[in-house]
Amino acid sequence: MIESEYLAGLVNNNRVLAYFYLESMSKSNWYQRFTVNGQEINSVAWNLAHMAWAQNYLILVATGNNSVNIKWFDLFKIGSAPAPLELYPNQQDIMTAFESIHQLALHQINQMKEEEFDEPNLINLKFKNGSSKRLAIHHHLRHEGTHIGHLALLAKMHGVKTI
Repeated sequence: MIESEYLAGLVNNNRVLAYFYLESMSKSNWYQRFTVNGQEINSVAWNLAHMAWAQNYLILVATGNNSVNIKWFDLFKIGSAPAPLELYPNQQDIMTAFESIHQLALHQINQMKEEEFDEPNLINLKFKNGSSKRLAIHHHLRHEGTHIGHLALLAKMHGVKTI
């Protein structure tokens, strides 16, 4: 198996786990926020919109300088202040972005040549072990895994039996 197929497979398999938790929760709970020890926890909707933004940034932009132009992305980028719920996109718009960006990311990874994975990423992300496009994809996997864990916790907080 070539590296592009392997990495695309990992990215896709990661997303399958996100759907496992997402499908267990009622859409009526998507915008609900919980407060734990005085800290407000991001909602399902926020996590999904942020995951779409992040996959766009960490894969489409970082490895190919491509980007999907979605007007509400700035509400969910890294470091953004929590937006009022009335500014959130609707569930369909979130899922359309979540799914279409994922398909574009898989296609982009699958189209990469072996030597491209060693090139510097295009967003100037630096890690202890380098700044390659490969490492940007690895970081995407870690980042999305973290938010999938957040979806798992939210499912439990919504009373869903996950195991």
